[in-house]
Amino acid sequence: MRPLLVLILSFILVGAATNPETITPGAKMPFVQPTEAERTALHEAIKSYMAKEPGTFSAHPAAKDFPGEVTAKERVNRTVSYDANLLTRWDTAAGNAPNLATGPEVWQETGLYAAPGEVIVVNATSLPSNRIVKIVVGGHRDSLFKLDKWNRFPLISRSFELKIGTNKIGNAFGGQLFIHVQNKGAKAPEKAVPGSPLQFTNAVAAPTYILGKDTPESWSKAKHEPAPWATLVGKQVILHIRTSELKKLTDPKPLLEWWDKAMGLEDDLIALKRLAPERVMPDRQISAGFMHSGYPFMCWINPSEADAINLPKLIKEGNWGFFHELGHNHQRKSWTFEGQTEVTCNLFSLYVMEKLVGKPPGQGHPAMAKLDEPLSKRLATPPNLGPFEQLSTFVVLLRAHGWGPLREALRSYATTPEKNETPIPELKNSFVLRYGHAAKANVADYFTRLGYPVTDSCRAALKGYPAFSPTLPSPAK
Repeated sequence: MRPLLVLILSFILVGAATNPETITPGAKMPFVQPTEAERTALHEAIKSYMAKEPGTFSAHPAAKDFPGEVTAKERVNRTVSYDANLLTRWDTAAGNAPNLATGPEVWQETGLYAAPGEVIVVNATSLPSNRIVKIVVGGHRDSLFKLDKWNRFPLISRSFELKIGTNKIGNAFGGQLFIHVQNKGAKAPEKAVPGSPLQFTNAVAAPTYILGKDTPESWSKAKHEPAPWATLVGKQVILHIRTSELKKLTDPKPLLEWWDKAMGLEDDLIALKRLAPERVMPDRQISAGFMHSGYPFMCWINPSEADAINLPKLIKEGNWGFFHELGHNHQRKSWTFEGQTEVTCNLFSLYVMEKLVGKPPGQGHPAMAKLDEPLSKRLATPPNLGPFEQLSTFVVLLRAHGWGPLREALRSYATTPEKNETPIPELKNSFVLRYGHAAKANVADYFTRLGYPVTDSCRAALKGYPAFSPTLPSPAK
């Protein structure tokens, strides 16, 4: 009987481990994933649970903990218009879009929230024939499947493609509601015939402030709306913050204007023409690192949420991490080479730290306080190719020539982009040429010392300029 009992108990335990409704992790009591052999079944069960038809599930037990419950009983019906031609965050003409794996996705605001487990009806009387229109339910889109421990349920965001007529949407965890429009078919998007406004029924009003539209008076009322997450909409940046953290914010305007200046500077560095804002989304737990780029740009609630709305601190200290991750959203493969993914994004951090925050040139991070230390390590044999060691070689250029030449070189890619299939050695020579011409300096020897394969033709093109011979520290031994 004992072997049979063990077998029965094992089936019970495995069943419990793969029942999504029994997984209720918290910030202080994480859920520890089972062994590798059992994870596949668990993940599939969670995916199936999150794909259930609205109306066939109720609020998940963990939703109250995160992203939060809706205690108010009132629901609203609201008609929301959207721009069927807003498909990208950047103007893609003349190569004016960064090379991002995440793509140029755009969500449009509704000012609404889905209560956990409840069904919301979205009625679409017409839809653009050459567009796919989706409703995103919950902006916390990070999947935590690859992590061993979960501080929240691993999937809490869903999306629904709309059809003409009545659509039922919902999420066991609830979440903010966004409209996401995608192109259908053709590679070059054609203008869409606008669809009719969408009619939402049984939604929760969410605190929303739109820069240029709202006032301190309208915000004083809006911030008491019952949804647990609020949205602050700037021209360049959108902040998603827990409603409870915004009760003391009397006027979001100065905060959003500061964020817009920061993003405007990052856009300026590469002549990026922005069509839609970036998003900042604090989360209980994210899929990688302290923060990570993408859409939305993800960061941990603790401490980043408070930092994102602490205007006095932002003005005084800036925030290297925010600038760094949003810098990733501006990178291009044309001038970001092997080993530089965590390097060229910091050019944007340096730029904003100096131009907006007022830090000394090349400063803004403790690792750059003494330039000779990382620079000597970068020049060593073999070279140290850490992010700040490599960043120090750009700071040498900034100290010699200021931001003008580097800004001109980076902005030149917007009007004269490189072809996608251009080999890396050619891209490196192109960057050397662009910078050298902008600085009116022969930087061939300097970049050769850094390992760039500078060609004879590149050297000949820069030969008429004065040689760039910076005083460099002795290589670290």
